[in-house]
Amino acid sequence: MNKNSISVFFCVITNLFCLTAGANEKNTLFDNWNVSGYANLAGSVGNSKPAAIGLDDLSIFISGKINPWINPFLEAEAYAMPLWKESRGAMFDRGNLVIERLYNDFEFNDSNTLRIGKFLAPINHWNIIHAAPLVWTANRPVTSSYAAANYVTGVSVRHAFDLMSGHALEIYWQPQDEFSPKALESHPRHYNSVVGGRWILHEDLDGYYGVAAQRATVKDSDETRTTMSADLNWQFEAFELESQASVTLLDTAQLGIRDNEWGAYLQTAVPVIDHFYAVARYEHFEFAHYRAAMDSGLVGVVYRPKPSYSFKLEWQQTFGEKSESPTGLYGAIAVLF
Repeated sequence: MNKNSISVFFCVITNLFCLTAGANEKNTLFDNWNVSGYANLAGSVGNSKPAAIGLDDLSIFISGKINPWINPFLEAEAYAMPLWKESRGAMFDRGNLVIERLYNDFEFNDSNTLRIGKFLAPINHWNIIHAAPLVWTANRPVTSSYAAANYVTGVSVRHAFDLMSGHALEIYWQPQDEFSPKALESHPRHYNSVVGGRWILHEDLDGYYGVAAQRATVKDSDETRTTMSADLNWQFEAFELESQASVTLLDTAQLGIRDNEWGAYLQTAVPVIDHFYAVARYEHFEFAHYRAAMDSGLVGVVYRPKPSYSFKLEWQQTFGEKSESPTGLYGAIAVLF
């Protein structure tokens, strides 16, 4: 992405916020629309890599609530924009633009919704709430993203059994290639077709637990990946516990080291004092195409004076396969606006 594209993206964001502010004052038809977003400034110091600071994500959300049949949502994102790198100094000459989400919800009633477009695959709780200000760590667990398709371009049907407890079932289908995919540098693979579902057993302000399954065919390959997972998020006052376990079976004529992948992680966030939290995570993951497994431990501190922004500093120590989760010191400033 060139400098002109970056400039245009920033100008669009600025104009949208000005338009929304004016609409709120005049109480016009724009009352049915909402503009928001988030930014994530991240830095890292790795064992064998130069220190770097970059704008990891800058996302803009535009959503509308017009009537039961017209409820559009757009998320446009600029990501992986380096700002400074050791030995090179300041830089602002590279980055990527992508349409992260673009869909419309058809709400038949309070319990049944049809979604058409591009949306986040409901493979686990982390993938749905993935915005940087809403998660505790600068580094995402490999188990939550590596083995399955994170996005779906197609249709989704959701039925809520109990609105109070959040008990619901979601089924989705992508018939062909993903729309506006991220570059392979930030994702391990692209997918031709995806089908899956998630059974949400419970979801409210106190926590979440559910199970999910997905079958996806890898683009430019004969590989089909079938993933099954279970995850939970439990909150008690300011204490939080989160975990996921998943297994993926591979069907391909060109097998790697093994014909499956599996992993699990356990993460906790504990309040310390005056909006400071201690965060710790352990994760184990076994890859199909790497001989060594990955064992990763993370400890960090998060300052979160408000739910809308946080300051994170963490050390991640990885043993075995390090390519997907390198050892290093990481920090981030995440703001939801």
